[in-house]
Amino acid sequence: MATGISRPLARAIKGRMFSAAAQAEPKLTADDKEPRAYIKKLDNGMLVGTIETLSPVSRLAVVVKAGSRYESGDNLGLTHCLRHATQLRTQNLSNLGITRTTQQLGSDIACQGTREYLFYKGSVTRNCSAKVVEILQELTTKHVFRDWELRDVQNSPNGMKLDLAVLKTRPDVRLMELLHAASFRETLGRSLYAPDFMIGKYTPEQLLHYVKTYFSAGRIALCGVGVHQDELEELANQFKPYSSVEVPQTNATFQGGEIRDNNGGPLSYVALSYAGPSQTSKDLLPSEVLRHVLGVGPHIKYSTASVASQLGKAVIKVTDSPFAITSINTNYSDAGLFGFSVVAPNSQIEKVVRTAANSFRSILTSGVTDQDVQRAKTKLKAEIAMVFENPDNLILWLGEQTINSDHILTPQEVYKLIDPISTADVNNVAKKIASSKSALVATGNTNNVPYLDKLFS
Repeated sequence: MATGISRPLARAIKGRMFSAAAQAEPKLTADDKEPRAYIKKLDNGMLVGTIETLSPVSRLAVVVKAGSRYESGDNLGLTHCLRHATQLRTQNLSNLGITRTTQQLGSDIACQGTREYLFYKGSVTRNCSAKVVEILQELTTKHVFRDWELRDVQNSPNGMKLDLAVLKTRPDVRLMELLHAASFRETLGRSLYAPDFMIGKYTPEQLLHYVKTYFSAGRIALCGVGVHQDELEELANQFKPYSSVEVPQTNATFQGGEIRDNNGGPLSYVALSYAGPSQTSKDLLPSEVLRHVLGVGPHIKYSTASVASQLGKAVIKVTDSPFAITSINTNYSDAGLFGFSVVAPNSQIEKVVRTAANSFRSILTSGVTDQDVQRAKTKLKAEIAMVFENPDNLILWLGEQTINSDHILTPQEVYKLIDPISTADVNNVAKKIASSKSALVATGNTNNVPYLDKLFS
């Protein structure tokens, strides 16, 4: 039975239906559905990059070329502190104001750091994009660091100290931190985490000097996924980044070496790396194909995908114990590292690492087949498609390209670049990698891990 409220509503709908014929919704063409990418540099020094996806939710980010590689020996871990300083007040907004405004918008604000960039991110419905950008603008161009607030951030048990406590329980994360330190020493070897002895020692003057140096014109970009270019340009024009200053650029060089961090326990975590291609190298995509030839580990928890990989097939012949192995290809603007990581019981780790290392080097030096390459190219395309199903990954991809390039590559354009890669391209990259220096790192129980100078003996 219709209620008293529903009857007038039904009459209004009926009247509308009789008074106007419904119009067919225009069909979207394939070109309309294709994400459209734009990039532009504004007069105020801001870079703007967008990918229009027609999504009802906009992903927004201010990307700054100010990652941990730009730290010095005097301010180690400062970017870790900066990531937590997003909870502090700015020139025009209190920390409570930032929190309440974000909640009222149904948005979220977060800061994520890599070795090269800091990402200040937020997501919100399209009609509220301007409000989120206003908050991001305050967090990246209108810093106010007060001594007592900064002390509270550093001394909070739920902030930087919690990050370090969690890090101690994550040997897989520690392994990658050690691998970068052994491979690059300085620059890209700087950790994403502050050392214990620096907690409580960062000063407002240090943070302000860092942001005025690296959050400057030409090093900062406003990016959006699911937002119109014109709207984002208008918002970016309101930014007033710090004046551009001369920043000494130290190129990262693969040095090689060995680090062992013995924490005991039943498992050993080991990684071996060689010099890999940079993001600007023509060898980048062939090296990704090579990574998929070697094996990238399982996408499904508890699956046996790692056993079915080239490296896994070699290791399973020498041990009956559980293990996990995956190849690594990490690329930066001027350098990269390529190798593998493996975890196994400490009693088995010596033969597992030796077998994996010999198999790895054998594949690199003897080459791969056409069938291997074709299969790996298909896997690589599938991985790219799955990664970019998540708009959060797309905003990171967009941010890095906006800072470093004058053209935005969409995932569809990357697929087209993968198709012409030949077996010869992959084998040439493999030989380059095999001829470089190497780095070996281990954590967990390192007692039976072979040393680098005796690994192939």
